[in-house]
Amino acid sequence: MDQLPTTSLVLVHPGPGWDHSQPLAAQRNAAGHFAWIRRQVDAGTAVVAGPIWRHDERLTGDLVGALVLALPPGKAADLTATDPAVIGGQLTMTTHPYHQVQPR
Repeated sequence: MDQLPTTSLVLVHPGPGWDHSQPLAAQRNAAGHFAWIRRQVDAGTAVVAGPIWRHDERLTGDLVGALVLALPPGKAADLTATDPAVIGGQLTMTTHPYHQVQPR
């Protein structure tokens, strides 16, 4: 694993504007966030994307969701900064190098 990763793991956390009394879908900028995710999936940039929550769609710990982006970490961080819920403060996203293991 001497090469720089070409994929990134993005962990999605509640931001300072997160309303803990509401599920993800009821958060301010939720519709914009879901549209942003759909664009990344449709473009093939998001290889995996999904929420992490309890059966009632409330937070489980401090993690809201995760993404695997087909971008190196710097470009992935630039892209996540464009999510409307990140811009609005409802979410924060941390980007990590992700060494995806390919089948032989």
